[in-house]
Parts: sequence; structure tokens; C-alpha cells
Amino acid sequence: MQEKRKTIKTGSEPENKDITGLNRNKDSKIPDDRALVERAKSGDKSAFEELVRNYSKYVYTNAFFMLRDTHDAEDISQEVFVKVYLSIKNFRGISSFKTWLRKLTINTCIDKLRVRSKIKDKKLELETFEDSYEVVFPSINHNIEKNFLTRETLKEVLAIIVQMDQSYRIPLILRDLQDYSYREIAYLINKPIGTVKTNIHRARKIIKDKLRYEKEKRQA
Repeated sequence: MQEKRKTIKTGSEPENKDITGLNRNKDSKIPDDRALVERAKSGDKSAFEELVRNYSKYVYTNAFFMLRDTHDAEDISQEVFVKVYLSIKNFRGISSFKTWLRKLTINTCIDKLRVRSKIKDKKLELETFEDSYEVVFPSINHNIEKNFLTRETLKEVLAIIVQMDQSYRIPLILRDLQDYSYREIAYLINKPIGTVKTNIHRARKIIKDKLRYEKEKRQA
């Protein structure tokens, strides 16, 4: 089964200074899953189960930050791996398995968000979530002056993101944490590209202002 959304050919994106400092290729240090994938494609259940073990936390964490609900994240994880099981025979390996899995997870989350779009966006404390976010966000930019972020403040940044309104949170996650282009995000969430850029800019400003406020409060 091919991915739900077609690859969108875009021109070069303008340079943008993401406040999170996490806008980078997430597959730069991925495990070599080719042997496991080939075995799973041939019907080897043990190979498929190993892929699930290797990536269950990765899928769950991505789903949590998109949906802000632990139960929904668990449901999405199960749904994603069912889709993988049913479609892995058709996986052609053009991208890495992790990239394919990430896009499948994001698309499944977007579908879930569309279904529940009329439900009030609730608040959630990050402490209710297991501290495994570095499974998804392992690379940190240590340029503090530019990004206001160190490994010690990563949880603080993610706590701000997870409390944001969906209109800011989703495009920010897709752009700064998942490396989607503005055009891809506009396509995914069915919003004008100008709205996407504006909301991402506002989301970054929210993070920057809150980090500065907390820093000044600690120094007072």
C-alpha cells in the first residue's frame, strides 16, 4: 500500500530559524532495518514483531505530541502497525523504513484530528507522558543564543508545545519537529500556505517569549 498522500514536489524552502532548534533530518542515524524488512515482507512474523518492538515507542511518541492524548496515541500505534503488517509487502524501500513509518503515523494522526475536529482541544500536563520524547527528537541544536534551547530545556520547550492550541501545535510539530515543507503541511491540514506560515511564526514566538519569561523569573 502506498502512503496516503503523494509526494509533493516543491521548490527550495526559505531559510527559517526554528525556535526549537530541532529542524533537521531525523533519519541521519537510523538503524539498518533492510534485513528485517525483507524478512517481514516474506512473511516472517518474528521479524515483523522485532520491527514493532524497535519502533513502538517512536510511533507512540509521535502520536502523543500530535494528539495530546495517551489513549488516542495507543490506538494510533495499534492502527499504524496493523497498516504496516497489511502493507509491508508493497513497501518498495525508496525511503527508509523509519521515514515510511513516520509518514504513515502522521497521516493516521491527521485523519484522527479531522474526525475529532469539533471536540474541544483540551489541556494536558506533559508529566502524564513517559519521558521518551528523545526517541523522536534525539538531535539538539546547542546554539543557545539563536534557539534558546539546550538539552536541559528540551522538556520545557515540549511542555509549551503540547499546551498550544491545535492550530499552532500541529503545523509547528510538522515543520520544526518533522521536517515537512510549508506546502506539504498546507496539503496535510487543508489550510492556505499563508495561514500555515503565520501560525508557525506565532507558535515560535510563543515559545521564545515563554522561555524568556521563565528565564527572567528564575533570575529575579
